[in-house]
Amino acid sequence: MGIKTMGILKRTGWLAAGVMAVTALFSTTAEAREAGVPSSVPPGNTMGVAIGANPPPGLYFSSRTGYWDGELKDDNGDFGGQTNTLIDTALQFIWVPGTQLWGGDYKAYVTLPLIYNDQSRSAPFPAPLQGNSSKTALGNIEIAPVSLSWQLEPGIFMSAGLSIFAPTGDFDPNAAISTGGDFWTLSPSVGYSYLRDGWNASIHAAYFTNTENSTTDYTSGDELLVNLSALKDVGGFSVGPVGYWRKQLTADENNGSYYGGTVQDKSEQAALGIGFTKRFGPVEANLNLTHDVYLRNTVGGTKLWLNFTMPIGAGK
Repeated sequence: MGIKTMGILKRTGWLAAGVMAVTALFSTTAEAREAGVPSSVPPGNTMGVAIGANPPPGLYFSSRTGYWDGELKDDNGDFGGQTNTLIDTALQFIWVPGTQLWGGDYKAYVTLPLIYNDQSRSAPFPAPLQGNSSKTALGNIEIAPVSLSWQLEPGIFMSAGLSIFAPTGDFDPNAAISTGGDFWTLSPSVGYSYLRDGWNASIHAAYFTNTENSTTDYTSGDELLVNLSALKDVGGFSVGPVGYWRKQLTADENNGSYYGGTVQDKSEQAALGIGFTKRFGPVEANLNLTHDVYLRNTVGGTKLWLNFTMPIGAGK
């Protein structure tokens, strides 16, 4: 899951101020988004999903679990002195009532993320920030009150929706790891799926904009995330390339005294991989393996994803 972690020491006296200055130097050259706060969703979160089309009416349960061995890369793509082992699980409940809104099929959902992060730091981090730490906690909960799907023609679908991320994660500006930020995030998104001739060719684009962190007066910059899938039915399952691209588009703003008044550099990452999907009765299982081929000012590496979706209630 793309978690960017940076420990911060609040300024208390001249000694703490000096440590903060060193910390700020390393944070501005090593990471993006507010220090220690993960991205709203792990990049690649909708790979393998026919994102443009809604399922039949009913209540559904979905689980997405990822295992990620990653390392921090700086603005030049060089190792930044930090490695992470990340396990993230997102439990999602999807409601499809079978009604229409503005000509599109309506659904709503809520996502509950749980994050485990084991982190190790070495040089070029300064000595006070080196060492190992770990945390398991809830992330920022996603609430999607409206998501619509339109069938443009048989087998071709388009979707649009809005997600709201609440500040429910564990946030501590003085800790090395947080699992969420003390701010709200709004994310409009659009999707397209080509579901003909055994293909699931889908693209999903989501934009993330954040409010100011009420604890630190820091505002993380806006981000764009694009997830791609091109899976083809072969012998009872689907297989094909998957990938994602995530880029921070606007700069962070720091209106407070945390982090020495500095801001992080913009981050960007891109990954390629392969995906497999198979149905087991009513259950659809999806397995993806991705590797970040481009990293700047963020943590990334090789990630294994296991997702499944199943109905848990009848429609209207």
